[in-house]
Amino acid sequence: MDIVYPEGTKIDETVPENVRHLYQRFYIGPINRGFGHTLGNSLRRVLLSSMEGYAIIALKIDGVPHEFSTIEGVRDDVALLILHLKKVRLKIKGNKSLVRAEIKVDNSKSQTSYIIKASDIQGPVEVINPDQYITELMPKYKFNCEIFVAKGRGYIPAERIGSIFELPAGAIPIDAIFNPIVKVNYEVRKTLYKDRVDYDELVLDIWSDGTITPQEAYEESIEILTDYLEGLKNYIERAEYEMHKREIKVSTLEEFLSRNVEELNLPRKAADILLSYNIKTVRELVKMTDKELLSFPSLGRRSLREIREVLNRAGLRLGMTDEDIQQLIEAEKKRIK
Repeated sequence: MDIVYPEGTKIDETVPENVRHLYQRFYIGPINRGFGHTLGNSLRRVLLSSMEGYAIIALKIDGVPHEFSTIEGVRDDVALLILHLKKVRLKIKGNKSLVRAEIKVDNSKSQTSYIIKASDIQGPVEVINPDQYITELMPKYKFNCEIFVAKGRGYIPAERIGSIFELPAGAIPIDAIFNPIVKVNYEVRKTLYKDRVDYDELVLDIWSDGTITPQEAYEESIEILTDYLEGLKNYIERAEYEMHKREIKVSTLEEFLSRNVEELNLPRKAADILLSYNIKTVRELVKMTDKELLSFPSLGRRSLREIREVLNRAGLRLGMTDEDIQQLIEAEKKRIK
């Protein structure tokens, strides 16, 4: 059977105009049998992981040192305030990748409380869901809060925000989920093409948070996949690639143990998971066992194998004790002498 390439994409015209910025259905076909799932799964994974979006990455409130604080005159504590801010969907105006906005509410002359919503955010941002609740300000109080909005991809835990973005002293970092796509479903159906019914049609449903339209996200996901596949045409020397991938310069074992796990050439997802569980250094990592690491959600056996390989190349292993580590350090010192 010859390969039949899709003739194009058809948009579902029955979707009401007023919701197309949030939801759209796409029909792709005709496709050879089996290719529907190949394309559908690939597009779905790209849409849910690789779209560029915006997120609030930090906030700063005078006199509030950390997220476990309370704010006088404000109904919600900082931890709950952060949860509400994570639900705010917004876009940066212009081409900047990091901007400062603020929430300034003066309720000092009022006898009633004031519900602070996303519409109270002022600055170079466009708020998509202005009715999103943030907190409640009691009578006779003021509320001043700086928020920092960034452009990015995927997920960045709060522990890494400060090392990636330049923030002022006193800013409280927030876990950032940049992906603007809320949900993606796909279905593969039989379709008629040139008097034959053994071809596939891919039906793709995309839900967006409103900062990007489903059609824009669909087109961008195709570009990302195309660029990846184009890169496969470039032939490179395997040995050179492996050498570059595996090379980790280590002056001493003690120095290596103090390194951040981000410097280990691990897959980004594995490094992010380790940091999210407060495993920041190699010394902390080698004390973990296989079972403990596999208990972390989303860290599978493939990531575990990558971690083992990196540690083995440095003469280390998982499940080490402080005594094991010290013995290796002492043995290295003797060899150097």
